Amino acid sequence: MRNQPLSTQSKQNDDCRIRYQAELQRKFVDLQFKRSELEEQLKEINDVLFSLGREMEQDLAYDHFISDS
Repeated sequence: MRNQPLSTQSKQNDDCRIRYQAELQRKFVDLQFKRSELEEQLKEINDVLFSLGREMEQDLAYDHFISDS
């Protein structure tokens, strides 16, 4: 590699840098997609938890109503 002309080494370095940047971009897009999927799953989980919490409160209120009768 020492005997190669500077322009060839420079071109190889540029090619390496371009490949590295392309790989970083690919990983970035992949992680954004995964984050989007996880956010959607989290929203669904929060909706179910909220609904379950409401159901538990209603059940508890019903139990108190029955006990007081």
